Amino acid sequence: MLHWAARALRRRLTPMSQMWSAPIKDKVNQILIQLKQDERLGRYVDNSLQIPQPYRGNCDIRLIVLGQDPTIKDAEKRKNIKTVLNLDKKGSIRAYLAGICKGLGVDIENIYATNFYKNFFVSPPTQNKEVDIFQEYAGAWLSLLIDELAEFGRIPIITLGEPLLVPLVKNDISTQVKYYWGYVPEWKTQRLNPFQSIGAKDNKLGRVVFPFPHQPSLRKEFYKVKMKDYVTFVKKTALT
Repeated sequence: MLHWAARALRRRLTPMSQMWSAPIKDKVNQILIQLKQDERLGRYVDNSLQIPQPYRGNCDIRLIVLGQDPTIKDAEKRKNIKTVLNLDKKGSIRAYLAGICKGLGVDIENIYATNFYKNFFVSPPTQNKEVDIFQEYAGAWLSLLIDELAEFGRIPIITLGEPLLVPLVKNDISTQVKYYWGYVPEWKTQRLNPFQSIGAKDNKLGRVVFPFPHQPSLRKEFYKVKMKDYVTFVKKTALT
């Protein structure tokens, strides 16, 4: 009985990564094979590293967190990334998301986190000047992402980082996070524009999306000052 209880406790405490369904996992593998065989795009994909699994909290999922891709700048440290956004480990990104979750009235165990681009690239996409990673690889992964998120109904999505908006929005909608946060150049002295989300009809996922800056952008005073207010906006709009 004690052994059974200990196993049950470990299941509650351990994030449920490694939890892609078999059909989604098969599609991921098929996409990787296709990319590897592509003479032009295959050379930018790092096939030496295993794709990080999504992070699935142990409680009811109430929020989806969408990251860009797992290719951090330090190539050696990429080998240690086993879960999306490294959320299976303590660190700055987990702390950042935990703070957002607290403001939203949910727990980090209520989130499902995945990347738009599942694979590692040989270098971070913003550093690749030979090909537009965000546009060229979007077609490979978009339909998979839509299928992956279908499990979660109309649960709201927050995105991390500005480049991620490029493959997501349509209809000439802004790809600047600060736009949705009501930014005006003289924001310290002038009234800000209203906070906004990206409506379901204005993005390729067909869901309401709330853009957030990636954690390093909190060095910018505007995001640091307005974070609490935008989180409150998200909570009132989507989680109440």
